[in-house]
Amino acid sequence: MKKGCFVKSIIVLTILVAAILYIVQNHLDAILKPGKKILKNLVLSDIENKLTYFKSNAEKDTLKIMLDDYLTKKIENASTISDKDFDWLIAYLDTVAQDSIIDDRELNRIKELIKEEDLK
Repeated sequence: MKKGCFVKSIIVLTILVAAILYIVQNHLDAILKPGKKILKNLVLSDIENKLTYFKSNAEKDTLKIMLDDYLTKKIENASTISDKDFDWLIAYLDTVAQDSIIDDRELNRIKELIKEEDLK
């Protein structure tokens, strides 16, 4: 490799690394916020599919609002999120959906599970 090519490649790599570091340090939130919003919408759509099995009542509306708040806080505050983070919730909703009615007892149990997850 010629000396001129080597020097040019070092300069280009240095500028490229500096640009990447600048973007990561100063504009990372602008990159991550849309990704977190997409993730929240994916999880909410999966949960809303589970909620279609429930008959409409006040508890179902309360559950939907509560889950939306929980997911928003969880996704915004988490540094890493995997698909396993919400499996417990979807599994519990599957068991509750078997009778297609959600009552106060089941709603309170979901609230307790969410509090336990927040403490972890």
